[in-house]
Amino acid sequence: MKPVHGAAVAALGALALIGCGVRLTHFNGPATRRAAVQLVVEHEQPSRRLVPETQQPAAARQPVVAPKPRVPVTSAPPPPAALSPRAGGDTKGGKAGGDGLSADACLIAKWGGVWALEGPRRTRYHVDIPTPGCDQRSAEVEGDSLATFPKAHGGGPGYALGAKGSKAACLRRACAGPGLRKPALVEAPTPLQAPPNGWGLGPAPGWMEGSPLRFNSVARKAFAAGGSYEGMPPGQPLLLVFGGASVNDMLRNWALHVQRLALPYVVTCMDESLFTLAGNHGMPAAIFRGGSGEEASAGPGVVRFFLAFLRAGFDILCADLDVLWLRDPRPWVATSALISFADIVVSTDVTSDAAENDRASWGLAQELNTGMLLLRSSPGAAVVCEAWVDRMKQEMVSIEKLPKNMLQWWSNDQTFFNEVHMRATLDGFANPKATDAARRERAAEHLRSIDRRPARTAALDAALKRLGDMIAAGPAKAGELEDVRGLQFRSRIGCDGQHHSFAIGTFPYELFASGHTFFSQSLQLRRGFSPVAVHTTFQFCDTAEFAWGKRSRLRERLLWLVDPDSYYERVGPASEPQPEPTELEYSGFLHLDGALPDPPTCEMPLADSPRTCCAGALLDMSSWPRPYMRSEASAAIKVEGSRSFIDETLARKSDVHTMRDGPARHLLLDSFQRRLIHDALALARAMKRKLILPPLQCWSDRYWNALVRGRFPGVRADAQPLPFHCPFDHLFDNEKWAHSDAPIREHSFLDSHRVLDRDRNDSVRLVVRGAPAEARDHLGREPAVAARTLELSPGDDYAKAASALQQKGWGGAYVVKVGARSLELLCESLGSAKANAAFNKVVQRVLGIGEQIRYCDDADNRRWPGDARTWGFHRPPPLPEGSGGLLGVGASAPAACRTDAKEILAARFAEPERSWKGRGGESWSTQDRPGYLYHQYMNK
Repeated sequence: MKPVHGAAVAALGALALIGCGVRLTHFNGPATRRAAVQLVVEHEQPSRRLVPETQQPAAARQPVVAPKPRVPVTSAPPPPAALSPRAGGDTKGGKAGGDGLSADACLIAKWGGVWALEGPRRTRYHVDIPTPGCDQRSAEVEGDSLATFPKAHGGGPGYALGAKGSKAACLRRACAGPGLRKPALVEAPTPLQAPPNGWGLGPAPGWMEGSPLRFNSVARKAFAAGGSYEGMPPGQPLLLVFGGASVNDMLRNWALHVQRLALPYVVTCMDESLFTLAGNHGMPAAIFRGGSGEEASAGPGVVRFFLAFLRAGFDILCADLDVLWLRDPRPWVATSALISFADIVVSTDVTSDAAENDRASWGLAQELNTGMLLLRSSPGAAVVCEAWVDRMKQEMVSIEKLPKNMLQWWSNDQTFFNEVHMRATLDGFANPKATDAARRERAAEHLRSIDRRPARTAALDAALKRLGDMIAAGPAKAGELEDVRGLQFRSRIGCDGQHHSFAIGTFPYELFASGHTFFSQSLQLRRGFSPVAVHTTFQFCDTAEFAWGKRSRLRERLLWLVDPDSYYERVGPASEPQPEPTELEYSGFLHLDGALPDPPTCEMPLADSPRTCCAGALLDMSSWPRPYMRSEASAAIKVEGSRSFIDETLARKSDVHTMRDGPARHLLLDSFQRRLIHDALALARAMKRKLILPPLQCWSDRYWNALVRGRFPGVRADAQPLPFHCPFDHLFDNEKWAHSDAPIREHSFLDSHRVLDRDRNDSVRLVVRGAPAEARDHLGREPAVAARTLELSPGDDYAKAASALQQKGWGGAYVVKVGARSLELLCESLGSAKANAAFNKVVQRVLGIGEQIRYCDDADNRRWPGDARTWGFHRPPPLPEGSGGLLGVGASAPAACRTDAKEILAARFAEPERSWKGRGGESWSTQDRPGYLYHQYMNK
């Protein structure tokens, strides 16, 4: 899913909070099965062979001048009078004869599809195989009102018109009426502008002077004679990234990764502020001359940048700001089989390799993600970009009455790219992998036309010959043939009135990774290689203020390179935007490193850590009593659904060790994890230290739709073992932490090269007598043995721990380390009711409201379809603060601390008391979540 910034972020966050929305979408064989076939070059990976095969906000809602009318594609004749609903037949259509529609049928278009309307109820039939220009002759449905036209046959058999019916339907007129916008037709065609050297042959001398773009001195120097970009061979892509000054940190981080790889790039700027900023940081940059009007608007402006470089003769590799290039992409996009010869190569939101084959069209049938996009300097790519710009401009005119600061999440540049792609006519007679030689030759001729340089033509012919040999070999080479990434061939009628074909393919999902495969599945890490690029998609907690979730994930993987030195120092604030309050009163760090689990539920170890389970956690389930029976609803703030579902969930008990995977288990086990984090925060507050979090574990993924036993649909257990090491934003709201007096650092903080060895080794180990010995860390390493050990007794509170550290003279240590087994034996108190009350107010913000995530599981939803959900976590018990305190619990002073280790643990493992209440089909526990606290939280 491509991220949307600005006002849309808040809307998306609200949608994710309140409901199970709709999302699309791993490995269907051993690693050797997925190795792509070598056709041109091979690249060796650390642990296996993988052959390369080759935010800006959505369109800003500012009114613009109506788009210049375009040429009529082919004139649409009136509906044939002789067309009979009963004459002849389309084997797929629901009616017989031609398109099988009545004489009054007409055409509409919306998003990625075209429909034929019929009858007084305006029933719609899907034109699933449109002919060229069909969408351009159709009336555009304004707003989000497509659902007002009911599906024929309820969407069942007969709803889709098939090939013959689609062809006949596309001869119909455009519909007219309220909520429909007629297509714009013009008098004369607009010639397709070609580069001076011709398509695909690189830029001509003096190309900058003839460009509609203005370049800064860094870019001019890079492209000048003797500059670092001089002599870029045709076909080698120029990297582009776009944005505004508001994304300063994201841009600098992107550029640092590209500069490490010495890749040629240009920052395409939406405003003068970024243009100046880029120059100040030594980045080559471009901006439209004049920099106003439609060129500066986010969506159309981005694609106009693409067209400017395509028409100069460059092939371009475009990336969002939240895409990080970790390896040189050029071997995959310049010298690899098939996709290196396509007009367009685009990334996907694929989360499993179920979509990585010919039968699934290599993800082309799903929503394509324009966060990574390769565009060749070819007529096909240029026509797609022109149609893309026009579609966005058309949408901006249609919503010009909306407030300027209102951004519709469904109206971003990615949405309209998918429209242009899906509405283009699919050429089923061009396929380089077809058994029919004529179909192969038709595909080959188009691919040759994209780049006619002799070397490229020879390389293509060699690749096609290899394909032909595989096809001729039949079953003996069937597996290798299937692993060659396929292309689709489509066509559109361009602004010049001519048909233009384009070939489109997708990047391999493992190597051009989405946020889910990289951060949640840890697919590349567990399989022993680094991806070429990673896009921080499938994440949470970004707001209009800042991309909190993206930054958190990149910090966890040590890919965020722009933090100031103060982030790593004993005393100093975190990076901008500043937390509130600042961290200046905190000195040093407290690291909760915890014991690692060895539970019987772990399904697969990490490749580099065979002795540990998955990726580290706080919960050592092997030490828990067996059976350990818990109510399946005991950790949930709210259970929502039918009364039968609620009653069964509230009554059901299971052994934690053997209960099935899914939201109930996830909520239950994470409640223990949250309590340990709560206690670590209290200890860090007592010591005035910043907390280094441990690796977090999830027994269920986070998704916008129904999960299947805790995973995305289609993701198998071997691709995402449970439990899995989940990012911080899977469980917590990053923005709330950033604006609270609870300073934290990510679990990998001490592994950063920016932490000096002398600081890393300046440590104190806090242990509690009677606690089990610390286990290995999340990478299977023995815990570091500190030169200094601070020993405490069971039942000592956090204030005593802080005092003991100072008495030893170790208060200046860079890091104090405490394991989970020792932490849980300390008394949960800061030593006074006042200190506890102040801490509870801080924690109420970051841990107090668990109704931030809704879980829907396939196992429950099959039994109670669409009516089975659980919401969020209970907060850990508040520290005792006196009878008039925040939560109205406890005595006038902190409760007496237990000193017996068994009694302490028994109290922590006790089944919590819940007071379940319900209204309107919902049930929730109100014991620690009074209504006034919820409103207090929401109003902050």
